[in-house]
Order: sequence, then structure tokens, then C-alpha cells
Amino acid sequence: MKYTFTLILIFLGSVAFTQDLIDNYYEFGGALTEGRESAAVMLAEKILPEVSSLSEKRQAIFYYKLAGLHENMKNTDQAILFYEKTLKLEPNYYVSHMALGYLYISKANKVVPKLNAEKDKAARDKYISEYSANMRKAIPFLERAMACDPNEQVLASIKNCYDSVNNKAGFAGLDARLKKLEANCVTLLKED
Repeated sequence: MKYTFTLILIFLGSVAFTQDLIDNYYEFGGALTEGRESAAVMLAEKILPEVSSLSEKRQAIFYYKLAGLHENMKNTDQAILFYEKTLKLEPNYYVSHMALGYLYISKANKVVPKLNAEKDKAARDKYISEYSANMRKAIPFLERAMACDPNEQVLASIKNCYDSVNNKAGFAGLDARLKKLEANCVTLLKED
């Protein structure tokens, strides 16, 4: 009898905990929609430790929204982290690919003023390496986005990335890669 009662209490506590998590999840989305960034950050901090209790689709949506929040707050590294978590759960979601591509370009562009101001060759080489690495990271994400939603802006960004790393041959093979990448594009994250 005590054992059954204990199991019932554990079950009810689990249901209440899950409901709190779901409530926080929807409140987080509402806070973002209403532009209440501080409230969204506080709710995200409550959700993160238990995010694995959400369905994978809800986790992907949560990570995507959290990445966007960090992007808006200019927390580039955090935005990258959460867009990557989104792609682990939904690897074909092209919007996260596009965001990651542009975030890596942004990281590369932040290196340029340091590079231009630097006189020491070793330090300049370090900045050139950092710049090139970020541009190279941007390319596959932008290519996936281009395959799913072709447009001139993304194409120009891809070309700029290849030019920046002196890889004209890479750009020349773009059409063949886009054909392979265009399958299975996900344009919208849905809970069900």
C-alpha cells in the first residue's frame, strides 16, 4: 500500500514537473513574440536544464528560438551553439543553415579591423587564419541554404566567401553541390 502510494506521488510530481516545463516552453515563445527579451532569457534558463524532457521537435524549436534571441542580443557564439543544436535535431532546416553561414561571416568581418591595424607579421597571419577559417565555416551552411531557397543575396555571399579564401574552383563546382543538397529541405519547424 505504501509502495503504491509512493508511486502515485512520484507520478503526480512528474506530471506537474512536465506541465511546468511545457508552460515555460510556451511562455518563452510568447515572451519572444512580445519582445520581452529579459523574460525570455529567464524562462530559457529554467527550460535548459530539463530541455531533454521535451519532444525532439519542441527541443529543435526551442533551440532555434533561443539561437535567434542570442543573435538579436549580439551573442554570436551562443547563437552559433544553439543553431547547431537545432541542426542536430533537424539537420535539414535550412533557416538555421543560413543563420549559421551569416554568423560565421560576421565573425570573420569582426577580425578585419584587427587585421588592418596590426603591423606584426605573425599577428597578421593569425588574424588572416582566423578570418579564413570563419569564411570556410560559412560556406557549407550558405550552400545548404542556397539549395533550399535560391536567391541572389546568398549566392553573392557564397561567391564572396570563396573569393575571400582564394578558392575559385570551389565556387565553380557550386551548381553540382546544390543539386545534391536540395533534397529534403525543411522550411518550417513544427511540433507535430
